[in-house]
Amino acid sequence: MTLWDLFELAVRRWPVVLCALAITAGMGWVSIQDDGVYWSRTQVVFLAPLSEENPNALRTQSESLIITAGLVAKEVNGPGEVTKYGSPEVTLVGLGVREGWSVRQPDVGGQWAPNFNQQVLYLEVVGPTPAHIQAQQDAIFDQIAEELDILQRELEVHPVNHISVTIAPESTAIYHATGSRPRALMMTTVLCGAATVALLFALEMRARRRWLREQRDTPTTAIPIVQARPPWASAPGRSADELRRTVPFGG
Repeated sequence: MTLWDLFELAVRRWPVVLCALAITAGMGWVSIQDDGVYWSRTQVVFLAPLSEENPNALRTQSESLIITAGLVAKEVNGPGEVTKYGSPEVTLVGLGVREGWSVRQPDVGGQWAPNFNQQVLYLEVVGPTPAHIQAQQDAIFDQIAEELDILQRELEVHPVNHISVTIAPESTAIYHATGSRPRALMMTTVLCGAATVALLFALEMRARRRWLREQRDTPTTAIPIVQARPPWASAPGRSADELRRTVPFGG
């Protein structure tokens, strides 16, 4: 089918084309009205108890702190399966989340085995306003601190040896993520145009199948063939020569 055939098809199906144009205009208007979302990512750092051997809690690293961070993350997230991503730098905004939060321990392992080498948790929040982001982050951090305190009390850890948590950096940076309006409008137009062409082809094929079915079901009427006979063939009792002489030329 050529472009001219497609143009003729669109002219024949002009009500469908008009409806498609109206839908495309509406969807394009909606696509450029999106104001984006706000999001933040901060690190919840697990700190070892201060002592003469560990005067700087931020520099102290141990396997116990890493394990504790994983246990607390499990308590906050619940018993559900943890999704493993190709990189620990994957964000909720990159995953298409418009509103929500996540607490996960960065996994730097490969495809076959996890590897947790940091005593931190990534706390991410996505929402419609900066105030929502800040309030949600504060609530989740308080929940992390509470779960850590419950875990240590259940294990009867002496308060002197209690692990603590802090947010780094303390001042949370809240970002505004928005898409490109021209690209959104262009993709909306392309997708709606492709859907319109597909619909036109489907309607045309349906009409052709209906026409072929009607032609197949319509009974054909045989047209009788009348063989012309000369006048002398139907005159009994007279010879052919006599009839030829009596019939005028052209009769």
